[in-house]
Amino acid sequence: MLKLIRPLNCLIASLVVFISNKITYGESFPIYAMLGAFSISAFINVTNDIFDIEVDRFNHPERPLVKGEVSPLDAHMIALIFLILGLYFSSKHSNWALLLGSFGMFLGLLYNLEIKAVPILGNILVSFVTFLAFLYGANLGNLERIIPGALLGAYLQFLRELVKSLEDKEGDKIYRKTVAHVFKEEILQYILFFGIMFLTILDVIPVFFGYSTLYGIGVFALVNLPLWLFSRNIFRGEYSVMRKVLKFATFSALFPLYFA
Repeated sequence: MLKLIRPLNCLIASLVVFISNKITYGESFPIYAMLGAFSISAFINVTNDIFDIEVDRFNHPERPLVKGEVSPLDAHMIALIFLILGLYFSSKHSNWALLLGSFGMFLGLLYNLEIKAVPILGNILVSFVTFLAFLYGANLGNLERIIPGALLGAYLQFLRELVKSLEDKEGDKIYRKTVAHVFKEEILQYILFFGIMFLTILDVIPVFFGYSTLYGIGVFALVNLPLWLFSRNIFRGEYSVMRKVLKFATFSALFPLYFA
């Protein structure tokens, strides 16, 4: 079951909630919001694997459903359990969290069912769900403090989605049309490269609008330097490597954001 829910993604979602709550001056340890974010992420990940099982036979043959380690019936039951847990923990934290958590799960399910097959719109939808994750556990009294981080997180997720579309291009073409089928590979490579370079400029701008200098130093060292070092992999067609680098950047960006 652990591989099915993709625990690292769920952990990142929980940390996003912890940090957004902290920098908006919320409670010291928002345990219910963190558990809710973990459950919501798990629900979206499991339903993604359920609806993508045929595509994953080509793109991700190591996944549990494809390998037969988890049956489709068990996967549906696991998804239902995390749906209930996501709603329960969200309601225990706040009505705001329940509203955003329910909306996020609905959008995640909609994406897995239909929108994933719509080029660009599907990528934007995933990025918007990431944006909602930053707002989900935040203190509404200081919501504006998390907006810069939420926008950067959504933008980073959008770049990851573009890389994943290139990585999965061959397997996807049998079942759906993605952004990698709309643009020529060379064009999308340049869009990604300059998009990443633009991110390394954008992510230090919040320092001039209230985020701490320590945040700026941390982003430069933990996010920008790795992206500068590995961005050339895009032109080599090493999309799996770049996807992992962007996931690392997503995780490492949380540390400087904690000190924002």
